[in-house]
Amino acid sequence: MGISDRKRFANLSEQERYEEMCVKMGNAPVYNNNVGQAIGTAPQGPAAPVMNVPVINQTSSSDNKCPSCGATLTFDPKTGGLVCNFCGNTVQLNSAPAEPGTGYTFDDFINNSAHRLTDSSIKLIVCGTCGGHFTADQRSISGLCPFCGSNSITVSNNDMGLLEPTGVIPFQVDKERAQRIFQEWISKRRFAPTDFMKNARATDLVGVYVPYWVFDCDTRADYKGRFGRTYGSGDDQRTVYHKGSGHCDLPVKNLTLVASSRLEKDAFWKSISVFNFDYMKKYDPNLLAGFWSESYSVDGQTAWQNAGGKIYGMVRSRIMKMETADCVDWIEMQPEAYNIRAKYVLAPVWVTSFKYNNAIYQVILNGQTGVVAGTWPKSLKRLFIIIGIVAGGLFASRVIFLLLSWLIEFLRGMGG
Repeated sequence: MGISDRKRFANLSEQERYEEMCVKMGNAPVYNNNVGQAIGTAPQGPAAPVMNVPVINQTSSSDNKCPSCGATLTFDPKTGGLVCNFCGNTVQLNSAPAEPGTGYTFDDFINNSAHRLTDSSIKLIVCGTCGGHFTADQRSISGLCPFCGSNSITVSNNDMGLLEPTGVIPFQVDKERAQRIFQEWISKRRFAPTDFMKNARATDLVGVYVPYWVFDCDTRADYKGRFGRTYGSGDDQRTVYHKGSGHCDLPVKNLTLVASSRLEKDAFWKSISVFNFDYMKKYDPNLLAGFWSESYSVDGQTAWQNAGGKIYGMVRSRIMKMETADCVDWIEMQPEAYNIRAKYVLAPVWVTSFKYNNAIYQVILNGQTGVVAGTWPKSLKRLFIIIGIVAGGLFASRVIFLLLSWLIEFLRGMGG
């Protein structure tokens, strides 16, 4: 939605807004009764458009100078403060916890009234290989993409401020610990080639703050439908249906969606995108010092539209539990959401990529919890060996079983 469209939309009545958003967002809207806007769709709705937006970051503030030697300070996950990698001097940070209930409202997105960041020293880096959009202070640019390691990057000024993050989840896993987790993960890849397992090293781990939209809201819905419960199994399985109706109230907290259009379809990101928001800090550029950062390329409105489908499914699941059902013949409901807050959160991950036989593999590690996921080369030779061992074991077990059966029958015959 362009600036002129936002102004036009802001001048519409509440009913006109609702009708227009319903048309844009598809059927079965999750409806915000307080502000008169449809704020999401059921999964059957059309695919949500993605708005690609430049990236901004505050990684190395010009004030982050070591008081002892003048070198640049970086954030230290071990101490939660700043450290000078040149002389070892440390500086404490008094980062405040993120206040409960903070975030942006839907009107902030529509009216373009949310607080934005601008910093002419921050450079936008675009990777021509993997399509990644990152930012860093000009002094921090290494010339290599933090995700794929390519040097096919272009650098430009950031001339468009984005929304200020609501909060930051600081790194709790430092680089040394991340390297140990990586080595342990590699050692458990049974089908990986032997030389790969011996030689793989996470020497180029890069810390990146990844953007997420995190939604909190309360929902309510009147419903009616025909619900079923299955009993028995096999030929005796049967489903008993009953009609039910009622009211469902469901609070939604920390519904998390990755805010990068490049990453949202990657299953690996879903597996590591679980964070403890109790440790989230109020946005402070010092927390990002020394790290890369990717900003959202899925804007708040689009993210909320995607969240609407998830909320619809959550309400439906809650109703099924209320009705003690494991299947539904049909259901009618129109969930409403209120007390909506959208938090724009930067969350920590460690990333490394490596080549093996001219193929690129990537491993990502949750910088708060240490959960790891990734791709690795597979050895057909080792796969066949393991299959052979398993098959041989099964065959041997079968032979032993037959021999024991024959021996039992033989002894029985001797006894008769």
